[in-house]
Amino acid sequence: MLDPGEELLEPAGEQPILYVGLMGFSLQQRVALEKIMTRQGGSGPAWRVGPFAEADAWCVNGSRISLQPDGNLRVMAGLPTEHVLNLRLEDVKRPIGFSKPLASRKFEATCTFDPASEPDIQGMLRQFEDWLGPLLFRTALGALIVKKGVFLRGGNYHVRHKDALLAVLDFRHGQAAISAKASPAALAEASWDRRPDGANELPGNFLSCTPAQLIWTYARHCAQDLLPRRYRDEVVFYRHAPRVPLSWLRDSELRLLSTLSTGPGDFRTLCQRTGIAESEMARDLACLYYAGAVTTTRSKASESFSSRQDAVPPRPTYGNIDSIPESQPNPSFEENRTVPATLDRTNRLLSGQ
Repeated sequence: MLDPGEELLEPAGEQPILYVGLMGFSLQQRVALEKIMTRQGGSGPAWRVGPFAEADAWCVNGSRISLQPDGNLRVMAGLPTEHVLNLRLEDVKRPIGFSKPLASRKFEATCTFDPASEPDIQGMLRQFEDWLGPLLFRTALGALIVKKGVFLRGGNYHVRHKDALLAVLDFRHGQAAISAKASPAALAEASWDRRPDGANELPGNFLSCTPAQLIWTYARHCAQDLLPRRYRDEVVFYRHAPRVPLSWLRDSELRLLSTLSTGPGDFRTLCQRTGIAESEMARDLACLYYAGAVTTTRSKASESFSSRQDAVPPRPTYGNIDSIPESQPNPSFEENRTVPATLDRTNRLLSGQ
């Protein structure tokens, strides 16, 4: 959770957003698929096409696959900007749909769809939503934690729907566990029972997580702008490693943290220094804010910055320009993956490396 004095924004009632990555499709095919997938309708989550590596689910062109001798699946590129993809299917932790026809007769896909059929595509997305039920539950639970805010601080709660225990939340120690069978719909009528301080044991058959991870999941899949206003108006400092696994961070978030590790900056300056668009910057900063990684309070910044006299760059007085962009505002992919040394050390300790 956030430190005392930090506010939580109340979420608006809205559909969560799920992201689908496309691989092996031509530009024309991608446009047609995106048009169907992003069409609004129903009470379920909204779908958006996003970067393949960061998506919640994948759609692969089945006509461009080949099964390799080692059991891996190779997917040929569909765009000049794509690379050949080798998938070790047993390591894939997200649902995959393959367009028909399949080029390999030896490969049996769990989910297939006709790329020319809108009902088929919508049916595939509904199947994805069933598979992603735990993710949607974490998103809905994270939204409720944000809504309840400071009233939860320091307490232990059992979230129940009728006789079913959905989640155990220990805000004193930053621990949580959720039932693998819990659904977002059950949360609407669930009770939040505060338990004694000692009653914080997490069920062994539940999925372990933390309150910070639940809020992060909500921030990642929310269409609402969750970034507090001061993060657009004041100087932003790097604080410490985000309270989520390093693998959860997008490339743009890693780039932002790396930039902040070299010095603080305001919203527009950070956009210029990183080459990140304002809308994406707002989402990344919101996630990092809820994970406790950034702050606008100088005294809460990482010691390497809070003790420096030049930590806050002087605000310019000319026009609306906040700063002059760096000569290379858009680093290479390898540079984008760079993280602050303190972040790397922290995550190595957490992972036992």
